[in-house]
Amino acid sequence: MEIYFDCSATIKPYPEVLKTFEAITVNDFANSSSNHGLGYKSLTVLEKARRQVAKYLNVQPEEIIFTSGATEGNNLAIKGVCYREKRHKKTIITTKGEHPSVLEVFHKLEEDGFKAIYLDYDKEGKINMEQLKQALNDDVALVSIMAINNEVGYIFPIDKIYQIIKERSDAYLHVDATQAIGKEILPSNSYDLLTFSGHKIGGLKGSGVLVKKKDVYLEPLINGGGQENGLRSGTSSLGLDCALATALRITMSTFKERYAKADEINKYLRAELSSISEIVITSPRTATPFILNFALTEHKGSVIAEALSNNNIYVSTTSACSSRQAGESYVLKSAGFDSTIYKNSIRLSFSGLESFEEAQFFVDTLKKLLKEIRPNVN
Repeated sequence: MEIYFDCSATIKPYPEVLKTFEAITVNDFANSSSNHGLGYKSLTVLEKARRQVAKYLNVQPEEIIFTSGATEGNNLAIKGVCYREKRHKKTIITTKGEHPSVLEVFHKLEEDGFKAIYLDYDKEGKINMEQLKQALNDDVALVSIMAINNEVGYIFPIDKIYQIIKERSDAYLHVDATQAIGKEILPSNSYDLLTFSGHKIGGLKGSGVLVKKKDVYLEPLINGGGQENGLRSGTSSLGLDCALATALRITMSTFKERYAKADEINKYLRAELSSISEIVITSPRTATPFILNFALTEHKGSVIAEALSNNNIYVSTTSACSSRQAGESYVLKSAGFDSTIYKNSIRLSFSGLESFEEAQFFVDTLKKLLKEIRPNVN
């Protein structure tokens, strides 16, 4: 049996997505910017995909910008606002637990003269709202906060955060929704900018979306032919964009069923893991059911993860996109956990398509490995 519990990193593309990509790539191969019949046909297909994405996100089609993924979208959203506002506003706010594609952008902007404020959160994933309130003023250009943390599954209260921001400033709120699309409901009136990747929802790698509300203005990072409303020049990846639209349709239409299955498996695993003396569950009960993070106090997390992999069970120890030291979670460290915990955590993440039998097999295998492998956390 092969068990894949690393869905926060990526999931297998839906068969319908692959069929869409192949059909579009073969039948609508023309450049959607070309001024001839085939080009117009490709443009029509592209705009149909844009309307479909907008429909499922409850926004306007002209607010959809196709990208290569959340990393590009995060860069465009954050830098785009800051470079446009830099003469008037030089403060930006985020949390200490963001994805590297947000944190590294903030570090780059600090080098460019911006003042960055990093909000604290606790072990339950509660952001320090007083710290946010005190940080907001007329100099704040942007606040960037993820909807769901990719390592621990914290659900950050985006609607409440948006309300606080608008009451105390005219800053924009950018939401990295990479782990939230198809997993939580995000009201379209609770953010100014939103980003996600296609491959996290059954689409293909190299595709993504930036939602930019009409009253938000960005400085483009790529100049050229003016595609995507002048914000992302370059020939449109029609097959990828249409494949993403298909993945989003499937993801949204199966939300209830997948959520229920993920919740069932999460509760079972949480109960079983809690019965193992050396395991500390770090995902609070308020976390998304699609992510379950736990730590070992007697074994190295990396050793157990490798042993699981050798048994065809695939999990992760940190974010797949993190360039930090392997096996060390800065997300857990920032939450206040001690070094034994943040150096030996394991993340299980689900799509909601897994079977209960897979969860049972994982538990049985883990228990067997913990008995067979000599404790070596020190």
